[in-house]
Amino acid sequence: MAQSEDIKDGSTISFNGLIDRFACIDNDPISVPATPSSTKSVLSSSSDKSRSSPSLSSPDNSARSKKQITKKRKKIPRRYAPPALYAHLAPVPDCLAPNLICIFVGLNPGIMTSQRQRMFANPTNLFWPLLSESGCVGRKLTCVDDRRLPQDWNLGITNLISRTTAEQSELSRDEMVRSAGELESRLRLYQPMAVCIVGKSIWEAIYRFKTGRKSLKSDQFKFGWQDDLVDFRFAGPEDDGDAAATDGPKIFVVPSTSGRVAAYSRTMKAELWKELGQYVKAIRDSNRLNP
Repeated sequence: MAQSEDIKDGSTISFNGLIDRFACIDNDPISVPATPSSTKSVLSSSSDKSRSSPSLSSPDNSARSKKQITKKRKKIPRRYAPPALYAHLAPVPDCLAPNLICIFVGLNPGIMTSQRQRMFANPTNLFWPLLSESGCVGRKLTCVDDRRLPQDWNLGITNLISRTTAEQSELSRDEMVRSAGELESRLRLYQPMAVCIVGKSIWEAIYRFKTGRKSLKSDQFKFGWQDDLVDFRFAGPEDDGDAAATDGPKIFVVPSTSGRVAAYSRTMKAELWKELGQYVKAIRDSNRLNP
């Protein structure tokens, strides 16, 4: 140390001088270096805090949070429900008459539809808004107008399956295919000019019933007017050959109008319905000119 060296050289140093010489050391905290152990402790503590308390504004953390919320909100479809589960809810009457321009075919009544005893009664269902916008009818209609469709607009509504469920997943595939046979008999009785299938799954059930095949290939399907993929003529089991059969209805398929189905945009659905509306309006106008 410098102090020891001065003493060995024999220099005379007063007691007050020694005090003055070292008086500034304690008053200068900046000159006191941090020990390696304390520095390591501070860095380690800071690192631990950054790991345990991530910034809420970080893009990565925000994206992770959204994914977690989405995952939590994902709804698991219900399983098959036997008829007894909803037996307390009555079937909804069909809105049908012979020789209509078009009959709309829904899947089956939902709970609100059954409770109100009106077709497509759930306010989140787009059936009535799309029907009104399409030109199939001349004014805005709601579910309370369903019974007047055959008389006022020469249109009808029925369902593939008459029993009520809360969700489509509560119906079995076999049940849907069997019901396609019952639907064909109903259409044979009323003989409409066209049938609008409101939901791809309904058309798939009809396809399986008519062809015996398990599935409809993606390249065999498109929304809108259907080709002669399915022989849907009005020939009964007692008919013998094509001579006894009459031409069946034209088939038009649109996506389900249920509020639960969000795979197709509102614009896309509206365009399809307008195409059907042009056909219905042309037939109606023609009938007015030629009663």
